[in-house]
Amino acid sequence: MKEPKDTEVRRSEFVEAAEKLFRENGIVDTTVNSIVRELDVAKGLFYYYFKSKDDVIDAISEKYNKDFRQAIQRSLDPANDFDERLNGFLENTITSFRTMWDNLQGKNDSIDLTILSSRSVEEAKQTASETLSKLLKEGNELKKMSVPNPEYFAKLIVSGIADLAGQAGSDLKEIKTMIDELIGKAGK
Repeated sequence: MKEPKDTEVRRSEFVEAAEKLFRENGIVDTTVNSIVRELDVAKGLFYYYFKSKDDVIDAISEKYNKDFRQAIQRSLDPANDFDERLNGFLENTITSFRTMWDNLQGKNDSIDLTILSSRSVEEAKQTASETLSKLLKEGNELKKMSVPNPEYFAKLIVSGIADLAGQAGSDLKEIKTMIDELIGKAGK
């Protein structure tokens, strides 16, 4: 008889199995049956942790966004001055979006992960936009810049980062240079 597993460990196993199968087969072609078969567990155990396949998609998105938020937070150490925090935020945001997009790639181009990618990326964009907006407001208060309407500007910058980081072959350093120039021009 198998030993029972810790609730979080078992839940994580379902998330990892679903993520693997989604990448291999796509979301539409991955069934709850295939997820439980991958783990060799009873179907009822799946429903103990999740109401539906949609809940697993949310859990995967939540996992990606937890990683995304942690990466952003690393750059916001209050011991660093404003310029270091802004620079670190931009670098971590660009890298984190690239990592997220890499995680959202199927085994081949025919694999459709649109449902997962749209949820994950939209939440990450919101998180990054709110954080950048706060940084831009702080920069305005410190007289380091004068960015009109920091909320809109932050959404514009973050949307551009997210889209460019998701393009195959895009140069992350070039993206960072362009963002630095935009912020520099807007902040004068």
